[in-house]
Amino acid sequence: MLISRFKRSYTVGLLSLLLAACSADKDPVASPLPAGDLEPIAQYLLPGIADTMLLGDGLSPITDGDWARFDVNTTWAWQLKGELNTSYEADVYVIDMFEQLTEKNIQPLQELGRQVICYFSAGTYEPWRPDAELFAAVGSGEAHIGFPDEFWLDIRNPTIAKLMVNRMDMAVALGCDGVELDNVDAFVNSTGFDITQEDALVYTKILANEAHKRGLAVALKNNVELVPDVVDYFDLLINEECFEWNECEGYFPIIEAGKPVFNVEYTTIHVEDEVEREKLCQISRSYQFQTLILPLSLDGSFRYSCQ
Repeated sequence: MLISRFKRSYTVGLLSLLLAACSADKDPVASPLPAGDLEPIAQYLLPGIADTMLLGDGLSPITDGDWARFDVNTTWAWQLKGELNTSYEADVYVIDMFEQLTEKNIQPLQELGRQVICYFSAGTYEPWRPDAELFAAVGSGEAHIGFPDEFWLDIRNPTIAKLMVNRMDMAVALGCDGVELDNVDAFVNSTGFDITQEDALVYTKILANEAHKRGLAVALKNNVELVPDVVDYFDLLINEECFEWNECEGYFPIIEAGKPVFNVEYTTIHVEDEVEREKLCQISRSYQFQTLILPLSLDGSFRYSCQ
């Protein structure tokens, strides 16, 4: 499992970088946003913002509250780059949170009856994000093997969890219905830190509870190893390439709990060969997964749905 996960990170990341290099927006380190664009989250960018924050212990899941709920039939769209295609008949859109400082798609999508899950990395330091200075102060580890502009964070440091919860407060301020937590699988990556699976479990449980405290739905990203222990903590799961890596059965507990597995596959054959795509979709439907075939760059250039 460890070897294959390294391989996946490298393959997906390398192809993503190659695709990005061919685009006009190839530099991930964006210019500073104008002050006006930062206004909705300005109070969350202040130095020392984490000093007064308190975190729950995560020992028991928070399951009662007023946040968006989903079931196995919930449909979705996922786009993190490019001009957002808002025309899909999807119940949920998953989009990059920080892009919404300038793109402002959240309220228009909600007016169309969509629920919006806001993506952010919960395990890496991204120097181009508006709150990067807050993370620089706590230090970072090795570069992500597939995305060398990102650096792993030591999730055992309580300040990291607090800064991620700070991002959840940003999500609330921007009007997101929920958040997607990416890169919370440090224990199967080379991070420069001695992070264990138990460390990741503690961290993800805390973040899930903090999201629910704020009225946010919360999505776990990949992390098949943690699924049996966090089913009650998360509202949905977003998976990349479980069919390609033969690990889809590990996500069945999510379906058994009546929650959706949003699966995406990137393989060329499923893009180009309609017959092969339908074979995949038949299996996906038997699993009750919500499977999309998308471009690796997640730029909205095409979307095939198995539903």
